[in-house]
Amino acid sequence: MTVISILTLQVPPDRRDEVVDYYSSARILESSGATSARLALAVEDPGRIIVIGEWPDVSAYNTWLAAAERLTFAEGVARAAGGDVTATNEVFTVRTS
Repeated sequence: MTVISILTLQVPPDRRDEVVDYYSSARILESSGATSARLALAVEDPGRIIVIGEWPDVSAYNTWLAAAERLTFAEGVARAAGGDVTATNEVFTVRTS
């Protein structure tokens, strides 16, 4: 069953571009193994970044959570955010009619 993950990052508004640039230069979305992934930038809150990933199943998502490179990416995001980042994560299964 398809799974959607939504990672919400809160960073200082003046560091948002650095975080987005890090995601791009490190190729995090491409490295995750997600079947599709995107970054969305909140219009009303310039410090909020949403990362949306689609996975073929929970097992594929859990593989990404356990990947050693994920820790390296998290450290890079923290550096790009100047050490001031909070993250929350939600996972959803996709149901079709």
